[in-house]
This record gives sequence, structure tokens and C-alpha cells, in this order.
Amino acid sequence: MSEGISSLQRSILDKYRTLADCLHELDDTILQLNKDKDTNPEQVLSLLREIEIKIALVSTLMKGSVYSLVLQRSMNQLE
Repeated sequence: MSEGISSLQRSILDKYRTLADCLHELDDTILQLNKDKDTNPEQVLSLLREIEIKIALVSTLMKGSVYSLVLQRSMNQLE
């Protein structure tokens, strides 16, 4: 295993940490909503659907970025 990580790897890990923190915050919010009896379930579902769409977009972009990096590195190794 390498002794250090590159700045790109550090940046990616920081992004994953930020995403994990946001997901933990979302979990806390959902738990709070479950405790609140005045919450309208349809409203919560609508908001969660919007969040789900955004998470799917981020996931797709991350996968595309990783694929692009892998492809770029393999092309550089062939040269």
C-alpha cells in the first residue's frame, strides 16, 4: 500500500466525508420528523422524493467521474 495519498484522492475522500455527514444529518431530521405528530406524511414523502432525486444525480456524477479517471489512467498507461 502506498505511504501517502494524492491530492485528488484526498479531495475525493473529503467529498465522501461531506456526503456522509449530510446523510447523517438527513437521518437525524427523519428521526425528528417521526417523533413530530403534526407532520403531514404526504409533504414528507414529497420532500424525500426531491432528496432522492438529488442523491441519485450525485451518485451518477460520482460514478461517471470515477469511470472517467479510470479510463484516462488506462489510456495514459497505453501511451
